Amino acid sequence: TGTALGPFMALSGFPAGDESITKVYYSDAPQRSHQDRESLHTSLRTTVQFLHSALFEIVNRLIRSGADERTLVLQLSLRTLATNALRSGMQVDFTKVVDDGFADNLAFVWMRLSEPFTNDARLTRLARVDPDWVTMRALRSVADGGLNDDQSHISTYWRELTRIDADKEQIDAYLEQRLRDQMSSDGGFIPDCFFTTAVALHLGLVSTIARYIDMMKQIGRFKNEIERVRNSPGTLTPAQRANLPLVMQRWESQLQDMKREKCAMDAQMLDPRRLICAMVFYRFVICFLLRQVDAQGVFPQQAFTMPAENGDVNAAEKWRMLPEFLIEDAIEFVVFVTTYAPDVLTDSTAQVGDDGLRMFDDILPLFIVTFLARPKLIRNPYLKAKLVDILHYLTYRDPREDDDYVDTLGGNIPGNIRLHPSIQQFQANLDNNTLARAYLVPALVRFYVDIEQTGSSSQFYEKFQTRYYIARTLRALWARAPRYVEVTRRFFMQSGLGTSEATTTGSTRRDQRVIEEFVTRLMTDTTYLLDESLSKLAVIRDIEKRQPTAEAPAAEGNDSDDASRLDDAESRARSLVSLANETVHMLAFLSRLVPRPFQASEVVSRLAAMLNYNLQQLAGPKCSSLKVQDMQKYSFNPRVLLSELTSVYVHLGLPTGKQQPAAALIEETEAIDRFVMAVAEDDRSYSQALFDKALYILEQRSLKNAQSLTRLREFALKCQGAKVDSRAM
Repeated sequence: TGTALGPFMALSGFPAGDESITKVYYSDAPQRSHQDRESLHTSLRTTVQFLHSALFEIVNRLIRSGADERTLVLQLSLRTLATNALRSGMQVDFTKVVDDGFADNLAFVWMRLSEPFTNDARLTRLARVDPDWVTMRALRSVADGGLNDDQSHISTYWRELTRIDADKEQIDAYLEQRLRDQMSSDGGFIPDCFFTTAVALHLGLVSTIARYIDMMKQIGRFKNEIERVRNSPGTLTPAQRANLPLVMQRWESQLQDMKREKCAMDAQMLDPRRLICAMVFYRFVICFLLRQVDAQGVFPQQAFTMPAENGDVNAAEKWRMLPEFLIEDAIEFVVFVTTYAPDVLTDSTAQVGDDGLRMFDDILPLFIVTFLARPKLIRNPYLKAKLVDILHYLTYRDPREDDDYVDTLGGNIPGNIRLHPSIQQFQANLDNNTLARAYLVPALVRFYVDIEQTGSSSQFYEKFQTRYYIARTLRALWARAPRYVEVTRRFFMQSGLGTSEATTTGSTRRDQRVIEEFVTRLMTDTTYLLDESLSKLAVIRDIEKRQPTAEAPAAEGNDSDDASRLDDAESRARSLVSLANETVHMLAFLSRLVPRPFQASEVVSRLAAMLNYNLQQLAGPKCSSLKVQDMQKYSFNPRVLLSELTSVYVHLGLPTGKQQPAAALIEETEAIDRFVMAVAEDDRSYSQALFDKALYILEQRSLKNAQSLTRLREFALKCQGAKVDSRAM
């Protein structure tokens, strides 16, 4: 900020730059209507737009003055960004870095400067951006054809950046080798502008997005805590209840302050003009990344070719050495826009590009599918999980409208909940994408398995969240189009084939390993999630039975632990039950579609034991302890769980009735006998009485039709006969 341009860059529409924005301009914004708040936003955005235009004119004139002036502006910008690198950290000390307004202004100016090549419909100048820009320009002095400053702030920053797929030793060796080479950049201003804009957005908009999302979460948690205390005064001690009015008044005041700050941030963070400009730039970034991994290295001038699983991607070493923030920021930005400003996704201005190169219709589906189908291209599992997040948001189906339960009567009536038009449009985009149709389902199945081997133990529940998103996405795809069901069937049938056209990793053996591990993981998850879900519901029921009321309040020092335990149990139950629902549904769906992998000798005993154990949980003597006061609050429907779980027995334990060659019929009979025997020989949980109880519940509650009940009885009798034969032996 200590330059002639600094004070102008410091002007800001962000609340951190001017407290009066929150305290005066948005003083009563939380109480105003949405229309009134939008009017306030528009006025402030217009002022900021005028500021951005003025700053752009100044910088643009300097850059166009000559080569020396252009180099000085680049150095000034890159040095400013390098010395404010801490803005991208988790906990930012704003006494040591520029505020959000300064960083946003600088990023917006550079986005405007990049428009001549990012707005190009065919991206004809993309090839001029060399992935080795860091060693050619950022690490070399001006005398050697680079941009590094005298204090080496620029080179130090770019040298220490995390790379897409390289550790520090590999990075140092690569950079030293490249610095010894005689290299020169012939891309002109375009690569300089591209990388400067990318890092300006990294330390500007994207860093601010992270803090904005954190602020939203804090407001949500604070509101929930206020509501909890207000609605449950009986859980407080007499001393706490005496101070409650004063405490609530103070909390409400704090909440209003937080809401005012949110309104002020909304004006900037949800500004369509800013987000559309960023969307256009990230279209260029994503295409640049795709070009580096394109098997032919010519995208977007020619159609994208999926790289081989273990083959050398184009300029593989250059790809691995690219700064990770390029792909991370593109993903984070799309996640943000998808969640908070979905209108931007389908905005015609943001959809710049010819047919095949539009951001939302073409580039985004290709980006997601490529890096999920070729997971080795990205080392960081967090980024791959974020791609799944985007898929889940853009193929979203509200669980309250599920009407596709397996072999189960009833269900919900879809269409009551309005979803954003971008969801329908994105699903159509996937349908029209050749690579998505071939690779997406197998890639999701593979990542369901692979995520278990990534991350630390502290990310245990995050892994389950990702698996939930994968399950919901697969469910949406299966319900949408038969082609996705067929791709799934062909992929899983590889467990019994030597070769298959459905191979997606370049190795049938590798695909078969994924399938085997997926079946094992599905069994393990089903047991864990149902166990944990039911235990949390039992805790909730126990606490609800002795919940204090206003007439019978808690004694001093008593029941405060109950309130804490109830909060924890309710929070965990909501997520665990949802995860259990999807895991059981996926097991029921896949066992009907492709029974053979679930009947394999390597897994059949464990699968049978898992099914019997969970049948005991849902239909055994303990099932009555699962009835909590508000079942819908936790998405808990034990009847549907029981119906879908019992359908697995039928899928694996009775013939399908389809016409098959004689050899296939023999194989099916052997697989069925193997499963039936495994169920009957499970001494821990199997009993005929348990099946009788399950059949009674299913019939009484009209959960299955007569044919399904008959088939389940037939299976139960087969198990009973197998048990008798087993004892006789």
